[in-house]
Amino acid sequence: MDYPKFVSVNDCDLELAIRKGITPMLTWTDPKKNGLPYFENHITGENRGNHHHASFSAAHMAGRRLEALTAAQRVTGERISPEVFDNLRFWAYKVFDNPWHVMLNLNLADLETVKVCDLHNFREMMYSFIGLLRINPEDQRALQGAKALIQLVDQYTDFDTGLWKTTEFQRDSGVSCMCGAMTQNEGLRFAPTLGRYIQALMRMYSENFLPEALDQALRLTNIFFRSLWREDGSYDGETFGRHLHSTTAMLCGIAMVGDCVRDMKILKHVKEFIETGGRQIGLEFGWCLENDLRTDLVGEINNSCDLMEACLYLGKNGFEGYYGKAEKMLRSHILPAQLLDVSFLTDETSEDDALDHLAGRMEGAFGFPCPYGHEYEPGSDISFNWDITAGGVSGLCQAWKHRVTRHGEIISVNLLFDYDGSELHFSDPYRNNGAAKIVTDRPIPIRIRIPDLAETEKINACLSKKGITHIVQGEWLYLFHLKENCELEIPLFFQKEIKNYEFRGHSLTVKFEGEKIYGERSEGKRLCFFPEI
Repeated sequence: MDYPKFVSVNDCDLELAIRKGITPMLTWTDPKKNGLPYFENHITGENRGNHHHASFSAAHMAGRRLEALTAAQRVTGERISPEVFDNLRFWAYKVFDNPWHVMLNLNLADLETVKVCDLHNFREMMYSFIGLLRINPEDQRALQGAKALIQLVDQYTDFDTGLWKTTEFQRDSGVSCMCGAMTQNEGLRFAPTLGRYIQALMRMYSENFLPEALDQALRLTNIFFRSLWREDGSYDGETFGRHLHSTTAMLCGIAMVGDCVRDMKILKHVKEFIETGGRQIGLEFGWCLENDLRTDLVGEINNSCDLMEACLYLGKNGFEGYYGKAEKMLRSHILPAQLLDVSFLTDETSEDDALDHLAGRMEGAFGFPCPYGHEYEPGSDISFNWDITAGGVSGLCQAWKHRVTRHGEIISVNLLFDYDGSELHFSDPYRNNGAAKIVTDRPIPIRIRIPDLAETEKINACLSKKGITHIVQGEWLYLFHLKENCELEIPLFFQKEIKNYEFRGHSLTVKFEGEKIYGERSEGKRLCFFPEI
C-alpha cells in the first residue's frame, strides 16, 4: 500500500488515547499457543507480523498488560472481560510458580518452563502482582507472590555492589541467569536488572503500602547513587547500560522514591539527570532514543513515558516548569505517536493469526517513533512491540491522575487537558482557540498553570477587565472569590516559537505554539505527525 506523507494524530485527548490503547492489548494473543501474548511486532519487512519471545511473551507481557489494563479500566470505567485477566494471570503464574519464586523462560515449542531466569523481568513480574491486586485487593496469592519476589531479591542481591549473586543463585536453584535487554558483552548491569525494578516496587508500595517494597526500593536507590550516579547528572552508556528504557525506568522509580519520602535531594538529582543526561539520550519535547548504540532517530514510547512521569513527580513537589515539561512531552510526542491512522496498512484476512486483520487490530498501538513520524526514512523498519503499547497506556494513566489535584482548599490545574470533576469543569485551551474555560460548582480558590509560551501580561489585563480577583505567582494563575456556578473563559495568548535541535549529528526544526507542536521539518519523510515547515 502507499504510505502517505502525513497521518492523522490525536494531541489533546488523553481519555481517547487510553481507550484506543486498550483494544490491541485485548486481541494480540496467540490462539495456537494457548493465548500466549505476542511480544514483537513489525508492520514492514521480512519479519512483518507478530512474534513470541522466550522470556518476554509470558513474564514481561503478562505484567505489562495486567498493570496497564487495570489502570486504564480505572480511568475509563470500561469493563474488560474477566477472561482477559484470567489468561494473563495464567501466564504470570506459569512462569513464577516454582520452588525458587523466580520468573522462568519458556520453551516456545512446548510452552513448558526452562531453568533460565531473565533478570530484566523483575519489574514486570511485580507489575503482574500489582495488576492482580487491583482486580482483587484480597488476592493473597498475588500478595504472597510479591513478598516472595522481594525476599528473593533480598537474598541474592549484593547491596554493596548492586550485582546479582549469580553463582550462589545458580548453585542453590540450578537456574541460570541472563538479561534479555543486554548484549552478552555487557554482562548483568544494575539498571537493566534491579535498577528498573525500583519503579515497580514503588508502584506496589503506593497502592498496597507493602513496607518491604519501600524498604527494598530505598536500598536499591542507595546503590544507584553510590555506584552509578555522576555528579554532573550525565548519562554514561558503559555504566548505565545501552538499553535506554532501563535507564529511564530506573530514573522514574527513583523520582517515585523521592516523592514518597519527600527527599528533595533525590528529586534534585532526578532533575539534574533530566536536564543533562536526558538531553544526551533524547529531546526536550519527549522523544527518546531506543538504544544508546543507535545512529538513527528511532525512539521508544516506554522511555518517553518514564521521563514524562518523572517530570510529573518533580512538578508535584514544586519544581517550576516540570508540569509544563510533562505536558509538552504528552502533546508534542507521546500522544501524536500513537498509531490511530491505519489507512496505510492492509486489513486482509489471514489464516495466520499473527497477520490477520492487521490494520484493525493495530489501531491504538505505541511503538518506536521518530521525533517527526512513525518511520525513520522510507523503507525503514516500523515496529510496535506490545510491551510498549502497555507502557504508553500506563504512562497516560499516570498523567490523567496528575491533571488536577488539590493543595488544601485550592484546586490545582496542573496539565491543561479536559477535566470534569465534582467541583470544577476545565476545558482544554488547545481545543478552544487558545482559551481555557472553567466552570465551578461552588466558590473555591483555583490555580491554573500558565505555559511558558503564554503572554502573562495580556492574561492579567483580560482578567482585570472582567473584574476577576487574581494573582500570578511564578508559573501559576491564582483565582479567588469565584462565585457559585461561575463560568469563566481565560485566553492564554499562546506565542509561537521555532526551535532548532541538534542530536547526535541529526538536525531538527520544530514549530511550537504553547506546549504543542504545530509543524516540523520533515522533507523526504513519510507517515509524519505534523505539518511541514
